[in-house]
Amino acid sequence: MYQLNYRSNAKLGLQLKDLDQILETAVAVNSARNITGCLIYHKGSFVQVLEGQKKDVLDIYENIKADDRHNDVTLLWENEVDDRFFPEWNMAYFRPKEKNLRQYIDNLILLSEISDRSSGSLVSFWSSVQKILKDEQAH
Repeated sequence: MYQLNYRSNAKLGLQLKDLDQILETAVAVNSARNITGCLIYHKGSFVQVLEGQKKDVLDIYENIKADDRHNDVTLLWENEVDDRFFPEWNMAYFRPKEKNLRQYIDNLILLSEISDRSSGSLVSFWSSVQKILKDEQAH
């Protein structure tokens, strides 16, 4: 099993319909290739974990790097792993309502602080999520 996480910035002017299209494509492609993972999007920043067969994960990552809806795609971590962290999720994603956004951010920060720190991938993923969300809290 191969796992990769990256961070990127959304192109300026990315709309919710663009995000919905990204998610729709990701679910279809990931399902067909048995890729699982988690995508966090907040205020113009993406952090994502992809897991599956190495060739499939790397192919998808190359497509993401070539996608003009992403800028500054940065590889955070990649490695072979024993097990999937998101075995049931072809692409986990949640969009909170504006009135629930503060609670959502606080919950993600808490989750990042108590998650399993034995995996380099999870440490990298949650550290990136924390940075995005704590930047939000500072504003």
